Amino acid sequence: MAARNDWIDGVAKFALAVVFGFLVSTAPAAFAQAKDPLIGTWILDLGNSSFVPDNPPQKRAILITAKDDAVRFVFRTTASGGLDNGMVSESEFTAKYDGKDNEISESILDTVSLKKVDANTIERSGKIRGAVVETSTMKLSPDRKTLTITTKGSVGGNAYSSVQVYNKQ
Repeated sequence: MAARNDWIDGVAKFALAVVFGFLVSTAPAAFAQAKDPLIGTWILDLGNSSFVPDNPPQKRAILITAKDDAVRFVFRTTASGGLDNGMVSESEFTAKYDGKDNEISESILDTVSLKKVDANTIERSGKIRGAVVETSTMKLSPDRKTLTITTKGSVGGNAYSSVQVYNKQ
């Protein structure tokens, strides 16, 4: 009977060690993502945003979620004007704040990279065939309820820029 109790005691200690090891190894990543102030849904405030050339969307929302040890961005845009008026498009990418290239779907860009400047500022670079054609700075307000994305780029000789202001939902 003593041998069986020792065996059960050993199994229980092993199981406890496995669970503890799992929690210790995953807690820092989960805690860091939970604290990321970008996570959430952001809605474009057209009245406080500007676009050059002057071709703003009807609507745009950005959904930012934690994914493993990275962040996933989903941009949902309703076009305005022209043949695309009212059409909804969605582009997305998942990246770490490490400056490495990541594929982006449904975009003129091939890849994007993210780099954290400080607790409230992220820099994003967009590339086509390996060349940087677009830069964006994402800046959170001190209360972290407003996100301003300032973008400049040039594709095929056509320059564009925008200051997009988003409110957290």
